[in-house]
Amino acid sequence: MLHPRVTVLRRPSGAVQLGWDPEHAVVLEPPSITADTVADFLRMLDGLRSHPHIVWQADGLGIGADETLRMLAELDGAGLLVHPRSRPAPVHRIHVHGRGPLSEAVATGVRRLGLRPTRSREYPTATAASRWSADVVVLADTLVPDPILVNDLVLYRIPHLQVRMRDGRGIVGPLVLPGGTSCLRCADLTRGDIDPEWPHLAAQLLGRIGHGSTAAITATTALVLRDLEAVIECAADRPPRTLDTTLELDPDTHHIARRRWPIHPACGCRLLRADPNPPRAQQDSPPADNAAATLDNRVGAS
Repeated sequence: MLHPRVTVLRRPSGAVQLGWDPEHAVVLEPPSITADTVADFLRMLDGLRSHPHIVWQADGLGIGADETLRMLAELDGAGLLVHPRSRPAPVHRIHVHGRGPLSEAVATGVRRLGLRPTRSREYPTATAASRWSADVVVLADTLVPDPILVNDLVLYRIPHLQVRMRDGRGIVGPLVLPGGTSCLRCADLTRGDIDPEWPHLAAQLLGRIGHGSTAAITATTALVLRDLEAVIECAADRPPRTLDTTLELDPDTHHIARRRWPIHPACGCRLLRADPNPPRAQQDSPPADNAAATLDNRVGAS
């Protein structure tokens, strides 16, 4: 189907334009075909018709099969078509952990994605991470998250994404796929290599909640939701930007810096790659390590 975000416009020349971005808009002007006919063809791309059905109905509009296939290929190459999933998305359970403006904003945004996030504010709770039934956990607001929780997420191979405010700037990432990417401890060890006193500072930041302006919170949340959309889609051509990476947003300059966090040689998370039998999350629904494997295979490899 034609992507819902695409705006269809008509040019005075008789051509039909899809989108109005000067760099990415696509102009369709097939020979001997009127703009009205092209518009009728585009309306057929509603997701209710199969590929052969579209070709057949386009022929009824006077558009030959070769021209139909050419236009479909042009639209697809420009990323303007949405293809139906052959199976349900493997990622649909998102858990938001934290208490503060970011956790509230992220949870609201996840609901707008059509999902119902689960929530927690303290850890450990009566329900441990292994029983959260989560495909992805968002660790929000806390400057340094509870190391017990972080360890449990890695142990049970539950993908998790950290987001917090640092001195008014939004920090998103890294997205951790246990056994496939660097983890939060890797980042701590790397920072400790640069600043030997970092562990003492981190201990003072444990449990603290960052603060930022309304604009900074909103913009940071948008970065989180963009990566969650990429995780949900599991598209190899649109991987999350926070794999082994943090995005650091300066709300004053609008600049987004990228900082890489490689797997640290002293971190035990690298041993997960060689462990074929990870602990299984204690939940009634499919285990979270399945989601981690799916994400690692479909987006981590790109």
